[in-house]
Amino acid sequence: MTQNTRPNILWVMTDEQRTDSLGCYGSAWAHTPYLDSIAKRGILFECAITPSPVCTPARTSILSGRYPSQNGVWWNHNEEEYIEYLTDYFHQQGYLTMSVGKHHYGSKNQAFTTESNQVLSDHVDYFSYRDKSLNLSDYDLIQYPPEPYPWVFGGRFPGREEETAESSVVGTALHWIDQYATGARQQPFFMRVSFNGPHTPVTVPAAFLDAVTEDDIRYPAEVERTSVSSPSWVSDSLAKFSRSRRLTDAQIRRARYYYYNYVSYIDDQIGKLLHALDSNELLDQTIIVFLSDHGTHLGDYGLLQKQTFFPTTVQVPFIVSFPKSWVTNQRIKTPVAIHSILPTLLDFIGCKYPDDTAPSLLPSLLEGLEPESGPVFSELTLGSFGIRHADRLVMVRDGDWKLTLCLDPAPGDGGLYHLPTDPHELANLYRDPDYRDVVAILTDKILQHVHKGETA
Repeated sequence: MTQNTRPNILWVMTDEQRTDSLGCYGSAWAHTPYLDSIAKRGILFECAITPSPVCTPARTSILSGRYPSQNGVWWNHNEEEYIEYLTDYFHQQGYLTMSVGKHHYGSKNQAFTTESNQVLSDHVDYFSYRDKSLNLSDYDLIQYPPEPYPWVFGGRFPGREEETAESSVVGTALHWIDQYATGARQQPFFMRVSFNGPHTPVTVPAAFLDAVTEDDIRYPAEVERTSVSSPSWVSDSLAKFSRSRRLTDAQIRRARYYYYNYVSYIDDQIGKLLHALDSNELLDQTIIVFLSDHGTHLGDYGLLQKQTFFPTTVQVPFIVSFPKSWVTNQRIKTPVAIHSILPTLLDFIGCKYPDDTAPSLLPSLLEGLEPESGPVFSELTLGSFGIRHADRLVMVRDGDWKLTLCLDPAPGDGGLYHLPTDPHELANLYRDPDYRDVVAILTDKILQHVHKGETA
């Protein structure tokens, strides 16, 4: 039999992961040796922008290569009958396509030929430990107040490490890798391993605590301010659901402690995948992709959870590695859209893909070139929290500027930030008459972008 010569693809995906949770992104406290090693063997995008700072719209966009305004999926429970996913093109090229873990994309059709849905463990759900007889003080539970959403922001996992959702997901993936390695290997595989973590519930096995200590974690003083000149859709509408002052300062510090140790635990699980590829002589033949759908707030800007356009939610980890053909230990500074990943991989294997998807980043991978600079967008509504379902919120990042805008019922309620002088986005210049022209130019770019997407 003829053995496959095309590269395999292992796409590892997390949910709600901040860039400061990784050592390779410059975090002074992160403990992520395996992800850092992937970055050394590959290309790290320093400013990777999610198409949406909320789960389902982001995941749908990443799989389709198209923004929410093109897909029609703007919030978590917003589902379309059918969406064209770029994973179908890999299947048509002879790839075995499979996904294990969290899916949460916004259509009824399946994105991968084989899918195994594993999101939460039998021990913990999004809002509580399943065993109601547990003494919660024994597990150091950090939980948002009961109304409106009692998210579990931190605690010890109330079971054995092998009973976590992450262990289950990796176990399924390792079984698939072993099956592939002992088979004919005629077809390349495209495998996505998708973790729910470090999304809530943030519960960490005891053996994996203290890789990061509470005292290690130091956010910039600027983002610890709760008084930020945000648009009203953030300061009024969103804050009602996720303001951080409903937790004490001590609880916030503890939630951060669990979050970063949770990432360290996930990194250890990713190490198992890398070891399995290596031991089966597959590592050098496999493209590694790592990204998260969006980031999150952990008390910064006075908020918890996601659904803003601040840097900690809209910028995400994005790393790719294939030393056999691509540059190594390379960092790309130009802002890029993470839903460029599948067009880029299709470009690499020589497969045509639709023209209306995000641009390929292949020159950056092959030669380390900075991509062409241009506007990058992000989009959502707050419908996932059951509010303002129809009010479209859009961000554009273009050169030195970022504009966020509520489009409905008419464009307004915006945030304008000059990034070189205000990297933490604290000074909202939207209503400053000196910047009226900048607002007009960027507003026009947003309107053209959304109109183009919704009329395509």
